[in-house]
Amino acid sequence: MKENVRKFNKFANYLADEARKISLYYFKRKIKIISKQDKYFDPVTIADINIQQKLHALIEKQYPAHSMIGEEESIIKDSEYEWCIDPIDGTKSFIQGVPLWGTLISLSKNNKIILGIADIPALNERYIGYENIAYKIINKKRTLLGVRKKVDLKNAILNSTSPYVFASKSDQKKFEKVAKIAKSTRLGGDCYSYCLLADGHVDLVIESGLKPYDIRALVPIIKNSGGVIKLWDGDSVIDGGRVLAAASKKLFMETQKILIKK
Repeated sequence: MKENVRKFNKFANYLADEARKISLYYFKRKIKIISKQDKYFDPVTIADINIQQKLHALIEKQYPAHSMIGEEESIIKDSEYEWCIDPIDGTKSFIQGVPLWGTLISLSKNNKIILGIADIPALNERYIGYENIAYKIINKKRTLLGVRKKVDLKNAILNSTSPYVFASKSDQKKFEKVAKIAKSTRLGGDCYSYCLLADGHVDLVIESGLKPYDIRALVPIIKNSGGVIKLWDGDSVIDGGRVLAAASKKLFMETQKILIKK
């Protein structure tokens, strides 16, 4: 099993390298932007689509039996292995020239996430988690990740992409209750917020309405750095939903009490 995961990790890093070539080519260029929704702005670009198609083609060639789900396209197969791709997590950041977007790549075996990569091309940073290890690669230097220890809610640094895109007004209000207690709150991090948590710079990330491709890759990174990542109610995040990531079990439970209180 260990050899398999390491082999998958090498391939997943290759996928991230290929995705980075495409995303950086289009970043800060004038490109056509289409909204996938009529009622609200949900942008997609040629970069999103090209990365999704490229990675799926590479997976199909290397592991033709594996299933694949993604934000722009899914190829579902009856397999114990399932790749999950978000070509550009943070497309709004991408089209605005904000460098906090990333490519998320994960692999699950029998519904258990065994590998996760969050690549942040514009910052030249990559975050990786598998087995019992989590590390970042910056300028080819590998450094182990580790969360901040012994932080309570009143001293916590809280991040979220935006409560304005939460699944409901009720979820927004619950987030605001936590934000009033936390030491500091910052919005707009996309997937990078979870990387910062794993690296000891952020203590909490709260989101609502996430899809599987938004979150799966971040699970091994958070868990293997010593953090906790679950749904607000404590269930697995593998299918997305209302996500709470915390630097410790104690901080998770302290925050959870506020989020699930009726």
